[in-house]
Parts: sequence; structure tokens; C-alpha cells
Amino acid sequence: MIEEKKIFEKWMDNKIKWELRLLSLGLCIAILFTCGMSAFSSIQAKKQPDFSSYTQLLFQEQLASDTLSLHYTLADPANYGIEDYEVSLGSLSEADRFATRLSCENIKAALQQYDYDGLPMNDRLTYDIVSYSLDQNLRGCSYYDYEEPLNAISGVQAELPILLAEYTFRSRADVEDYLTLIDSAPSYFSQIVDFEERKSAKGLFMPSFAANAIANQITSLITEPSFNCLRETFPDKLQQVAELTSDDRVNYLREHDALIEGSLIPAYKSLRECLVRLRDTAIHDGGLCQLPDGDDYYAYLVQRSTASTRTVDELNEMIASKRQSNLSQLAKIIRSNPDILSQMSASAHVNLTWNTPEQMVEHLKDCMSADFPQAPEHTYEIKTVEPSMQSFLSPAFYLTAPMDDPNENNIYINPAYERSDLELFTTLAHEGYPGHLYETVFSYEQELSPLRHIMSFGGYTEGWATYVEMCSYDYAGLDPELARALQLNAAATLSLYASIDIGIHHEGWDRDIVLEFLSDYGITSVETADHVYELVVETPANYLKYYVGYLEFLELKKDAMFRYGSDYNDKAFHQALLAIGPAPFSIIKNYLPLYYPQASASSNA
Repeated sequence: MIEEKKIFEKWMDNKIKWELRLLSLGLCIAILFTCGMSAFSSIQAKKQPDFSSYTQLLFQEQLASDTLSLHYTLADPANYGIEDYEVSLGSLSEADRFATRLSCENIKAALQQYDYDGLPMNDRLTYDIVSYSLDQNLRGCSYYDYEEPLNAISGVQAELPILLAEYTFRSRADVEDYLTLIDSAPSYFSQIVDFEERKSAKGLFMPSFAANAIANQITSLITEPSFNCLRETFPDKLQQVAELTSDDRVNYLREHDALIEGSLIPAYKSLRECLVRLRDTAIHDGGLCQLPDGDDYYAYLVQRSTASTRTVDELNEMIASKRQSNLSQLAKIIRSNPDILSQMSASAHVNLTWNTPEQMVEHLKDCMSADFPQAPEHTYEIKTVEPSMQSFLSPAFYLTAPMDDPNENNIYINPAYERSDLELFTTLAHEGYPGHLYETVFSYEQELSPLRHIMSFGGYTEGWATYVEMCSYDYAGLDPELARALQLNAAATLSLYASIDIGIHHEGWDRDIVLEFLSDYGITSVETADHVYELVVETPANYLKYYVGYLEFLELKKDAMFRYGSDYNDKAFHQALLAIGPAPFSIIKNYLPLYYPQASASSNA
């Protein structure tokens, strides 16, 4: 292993800085039976419907409890029987914990009334996924106070402005809902404050460096020009609503400004004050294992995040083994071609033929056709993150289209992060094709229960995006050996974050151990190590869903190649995965043989 690490060292010192930035979190709107489920209990009092109708009822009830999820999931809720709903950003009250447990137990009881063996295959798949999710959520109810809605990258306070800025106005009702959401911000943020105070009283408050980072972020947000992105987008969106008169638009503009100043900004200020007040109450500045029952919570969080049923220790071994294999393969390439190191370094300065984001996406669509099934026709737009939000949003992300209008696809590029052509190319593969955008619109064309589209399995979605990102090196027009070396290096880099995540939260690594670990791979910067440490502490299990999800797809591929031998082909494999859709990997493994023959026949047609 020593030789491989030495080779790794020559390349990694500079590479890690941009790899860290390119781990996009995304802003896909999806929910997984969390809070606000008490309404489901009412279904039990009614005559038990057929299974498909029952899941439709669950879909309606869940979306009706979360306005942002409703709006981003459906362009026309009325077509799905959702007409009467309370406009709300959500709830974090203590009562939600009990409502969630009760609702999950009610749904589990309802599922047991169905003849599982008599259900069609697609319904059995839905049944298995829902049952798995309910078990996960019942387990999670024990850790309600361990959850954290705030962090500097993907917390509520960071995502809300972009979700409001991208809130589509299709009718007057949408405008009214949008304004109501802004008006409700003080109440919602007050619940967050109460939640953080409960966490603090129980010794579960976030580390002080995290509180400082979020407080500073909020200061930046509310500093003039405060919420500039909302003020700039609102007038244009009003113009798109034909039923509005000129007077309507003037009145809405006035109301919008008043709500930003009178509701949104004060809500953010109160949250900042809370963070400043509580920041020194944290009992630790490290991993979850430092908390009472923190290791058990982390084990639950890992399974929820990765959609893998492997234990934390099994995953840790799996990650280390794959990294060693990747580095050994990279070392073999370098021994046979010593010039590859300089070529890898030079790749950061290569100008690709396709030098605009739009050109890159279209090239990816063309190249992937040999390995992936055809996606349905749809449109997309590549946008730039507003300057006021560039400092705290991800380097890139995909904002999902509504399931009943798959043409509202938006990929965001954050110009605050410097990136080479190749880095942008692989990022667009992750966010666009064959990544998030492609996977989303493809799933909308499948005969999935609507309920499936609002259930989140990060290991599948981010694992898929990472898997195809690695594939995209082969589409970049590079020498095949160079493409393979870059792919191996990128995968090995990502594995470091995964190991650090487990090291910090499961084994209790501190900053010094993280630096020592990275130094073994040639990364000796204290600043870099501290940055990685704080990111991982703030977002436990986040990096695992990317890398573990990627490894689980590789394991599924290896199994399929062994099972089908000469009958195996990538397009059939990918089509089977996409036809099954987002799900826990144990369930995907069970169903893959049932879907692969269909995919194979389709691919050969």
C-alpha cells in the first residue's frame, strides 16, 4: 500500500481542494414520511380501499401537509385530488414526534390488511418500499431531538431563499401561497428556535463553529441588498400570470416588499440571535459518538442516508477496500505510463471542445445513448446562482421538475467556485445527464405509484449521480487511459471523505487524527483538514450517500454481470435500475432479476 500512497500523494495535494467543492448536495424536493402525519390516521376509519387507491390517499395527505413539497412536486395539485390544503412551511413541534409514530403505526397496520402475494409486481415493490420506510421512521422517532434542520450548506435557512426564488407562478393562487409562505416565516423560524433550545437543554446543540458559520451566513443574507434574489425574481414571475391586472401587480409588489422587511428578515434575525445565544452551550465540537446514544443515532442516520443495510463497520471496511483497489489500479497505470501523472495534472487546464454548459449537456446526451435508455422528451434550463447566495450555496445543484410537468428542469451553476472545463463537464453529468435530471424525468415516465415520487432515498439518487459522473470521464474525449486514471483518482478522493465521516462520527476522530489520515495520502494542509473536519461534523452521513451509494451500484452491476454472463449489457442493467426507481438497495437487489429481462428485451428491440 505504501507505493500506491506515494503515487497518490503526487496528485492529490491540489486535487482535493476542488473535489471538496464539487460534492454538490442538490435541492431535490422529496419527503420520506417525517413529521405532520397525523392526518393519515383518518384513513383508517374509512373502508379500506384497494392498494393503489390507498397509496394515492397517502400521497395526497402527505403533500397537503407541506406546501413547498406540494408546489415543487405538482404543477396542478387539483388533478391529483389536492384542492384544500393549509399553506405552511412545516412544523417542528414536540407533538409531531408522537403524530409521526402514530401515523406510521397506523399505516403499517393498514398494509397488513392487503394480500401481498396477490398484488401486481409494481404494487409489491411499492409495498416493500413503504414498509421499509415506515420501519426507518419508527426507528427515527427515538432520535427526534438529534435531528438538525440547520447547517451552512443545506440547512433550512440556506435552502429557503432559493426555493422561494424559484417558486413558479402559474396562477393567482400560486402568488397568494408564495406570499403566505413568506408571512409564515416568523412562526416557522420560531419553532426552529424552540427546537434548538430543546436541543441545547438536552446537551445536543450543534458545535460552536457551526453556529458561528450559520449566524455569519444569516448576517450576509439580511445585509443590504437583503434577499435581493427574491426582489429581482418576483416582478418577472408576476408578469407570467396572465389573469393579473396592472393594479394587482403593483399591490403584490408592495405587499412583497413589506413581507420581506416585516416577516422574512425579522425571522432570520431571530434565528441568528438564537444561534449566538446558544453557541457556547454545545457539549462537544466533534462527532455524534460524543453524544449520549450518539453512535446508535449515527448508525440509524447512515442507513437512512445511504439506503444500505450494511453496518457502519461493514461499510468502513468496504470503503477502505475499494480505495486500496482504486489506488492499486492507478499505480499500475502509472508504472506502465509514467507520463500519465503530468497528463492528469494538465487535465485541469484542458479546454474541451464543448465549452459552454449547454454544449456539454447536449454532448453528454449524445454520448450516453449507447449505454443508457432513451429519456422522454423534455426541456431544461441552466441558470446561474444569484450573487447574494453564491457564498453559501453548493457549487451546482438540480432543482427537480414537477412530476406532472417534467419540462421545468433547472440546473444551477455557482460561479463563486472556480472550475476547469473537465470539472464542469463531470459536474453537469452528475446534475444533468445521465445524472439527477435524467434519472428524474425517466422515473416520471415509469408506472410508479405517485407516492414513490415523494419518497427520498439519498443513497440511490446521489449514488446514481456519482456512478454516472464516474462514467462521464469516458465521454470527455480524453485518451482512454487518462480517463480511467482520472476516474480512479476521483473515486479514491471521494472515499477519503467517506472514511473521515465514519472516523469522526463512529470512531471519535478529532482534527489531529483527520490531518494525520489525510497526510497519509499527501494532503498536509491544516486548513484543508480543518475545513473537511467541520463540514463532516456539520453534515453527518452526508458524504456517505454519495460514495456508499456509488459502491452499492457497483456491487449490483457486478452481481448482474455474474448472473447474466454473455447476456449482460450496460443499457439493460441501467434500464432495470431506472425502472425500479429510488429504493433501498436490498430491495433493488431482490427485484433486479424481475426487471432485467424486461429491460434486456427493450434494449434489444
